[in-house]
Amino acid sequence: MAQDFKKLASSVVDAVGGVGNVTNLTHCMTRLRFILKDEAKASDETVKNIPGVMGLVKQGGQYQIIIGNNVAAAYKEILALGVDGGATVDASEQPKQKWTLKRVGMTILDAIIGTMTPLIPAIIGGSMVKLLAMLLLMTGVVGETNSTYVLLNTIGDAAFFFLPILVAVSASKKFGTNTYLAVAIAGLMVHPVFMDLMAKAAEGQAVTLAMLPITSVKYTYTIIPAIVMSWLLRYIEAGVDRITPLVTKNFLKPMLILLVGAVIAISIVGPAGVWLGNGISAVVYGIHGKLGWLAVAIVGAIWPLLVMTGMHRVFTPTIVTTIAETGSEAMVMPSEIGANMSLGGVSLAVAFKTKNRELRQTALAAASSALIAGITEPALYGVAIRLKRPMIASVITGFIAGAVAGLAGLASHSMAAPGLFTSVQFIDKDNPTSILWIAAVMAISVVVSFALTLILGFEDIPVEEDEADMVTPASVKLMAPMKGAVMGLHDVADEVFSKGLLGKGMAIEPVDGKVVSPIAGTVTTVFPTKHAIGLTDDHGMEVLIHVGLDTVSLNGEPFEALVAAGDRVEVGTELLQADLDAIKAAGLPTTTVVVITNTDEFKDVTPVEPGNVSFKDHVMEVFHHEKEDDAQTAIAADASLA
Repeated sequence: MAQDFKKLASSVVDAVGGVGNVTNLTHCMTRLRFILKDEAKASDETVKNIPGVMGLVKQGGQYQIIIGNNVAAAYKEILALGVDGGATVDASEQPKQKWTLKRVGMTILDAIIGTMTPLIPAIIGGSMVKLLAMLLLMTGVVGETNSTYVLLNTIGDAAFFFLPILVAVSASKKFGTNTYLAVAIAGLMVHPVFMDLMAKAAEGQAVTLAMLPITSVKYTYTIIPAIVMSWLLRYIEAGVDRITPLVTKNFLKPMLILLVGAVIAISIVGPAGVWLGNGISAVVYGIHGKLGWLAVAIVGAIWPLLVMTGMHRVFTPTIVTTIAETGSEAMVMPSEIGANMSLGGVSLAVAFKTKNRELRQTALAAASSALIAGITEPALYGVAIRLKRPMIASVITGFIAGAVAGLAGLASHSMAAPGLFTSVQFIDKDNPTSILWIAAVMAISVVVSFALTLILGFEDIPVEEDEADMVTPASVKLMAPMKGAVMGLHDVADEVFSKGLLGKGMAIEPVDGKVVSPIAGTVTTVFPTKHAIGLTDDHGMEVLIHVGLDTVSLNGEPFEALVAAGDRVEVGTELLQADLDAIKAAGLPTTTVVVITNTDEFKDVTPVEPGNVSFKDHVMEVFHHEKEDDAQTAIAADASLA
């Protein structure tokens, strides 16, 4: 059945707080990357449960929803709802935060990732065209002086040669600066006349701007100078705007911005940025020089973990620079072969062994994506992380395959995600046996990961019974998850709950920190900060228990989770312990909310009247649609007897 992207888009926008809560939206190869005005208005649990959503990552100020290979279709439908895509982010709308070493690091990481992600198609496209030219040369179809070879190589090289300009476009949107001024300054760095001056400076000839000496630097293929200048440009623009009279702003302001920016770029930022980039590359490949094949093996093992956090994009500038300067890259890209193919292998094993038809279809689609195109997030989030043990198989295989690739000395001439169709990027024209080594590494990755997954096993997702054979009760009664005083949801001091944005339910002012399951079912989510737990009963009712208000800010310190996602629980199973005194000491309410997050799927949700309750007391009744007109089967499923 074809994915309904209009429905997916509508559900996603609603779950992140509506169109008005979205400041900016971009997408990469598998993720929708939102910047939200107020992240508290987004419901993580609701997002994760949307059909078609594979996972959620919050990083560097972005609310990243993982869709998979069809992300572009979802992105298009979300834009059609009125969400701004690729828009400039107004820094004034972002909450002020105290600068810490961690925040500085995350800001730098976000700047690199946010700038480079939109450029990846151009970089990959250029790499593959250059690779095509190399293959034609290797096979003797064209010669080095043939115009076809020269033009193909130039087409492929264009994105790299003018990389500072591409970076300036992307970074200016990231930082909210004038794109055309940023491009003008970056264009100076690759202007033929300026490049000629830099070549003369390299030979010892003095190059000055007035009395200011200009250091010889080659800016083609560079990234960091353009990123830093685009960031500085926002402050240069603001400073110039303050000092220029109103009547001169149309001509004097852009002239001064361009002049000041260009001088800073070629005298300070440019040389420093190139030296920094070279230093980072030297450190990364210095490690490779010391550890050799072991470095490739280690990166191969941790690559899925890097993808999970988005840290894999940090390597992009280094890979681009290395390929541009040396023609190949021999540490990061070879490690990806085993990592990518292993996720395809574990997905094939899951598809082979599972009895769940839906999981089999998911696993087969994920395997195809990883093996053929090198796009692994469907396999990573839809299979490996979901089932846990296949992730272990992938990590072990990544290490083994990385070791083999390192020992074979494989190196990439492109930076396309390694897969079956893109494996040609590892062919070395001077070493024909590289083809055999590539095939060997890919075969090892698939076979070993497949076998390890079968050996380690995994907890299969239970096969759902046919709907005709399932007996759905007319209603389900929920038991109190905590001791305390029941209150109406409308009295909760949090609009997300009081307005029913997450669904209907009730709340308890607890007198004890023990939290138990109000239903029989499965733990679907234990929040990382342990302040909330999501449960699903055997008939699809989704229950969210949220202990305290705004307790996510406590980073889990007052909580001890006693269950994990995937665990089976019965009525009364202890879920977590909460230190109510610690929550109060932090100045936060201990009000605990219980809501049915898929309220719309039921006829009604009726909480009990306010009053004191204990663990054996019913606090809410949920009525199913299916049995509402059948008096003979109107059975109230007493949760205390489940």
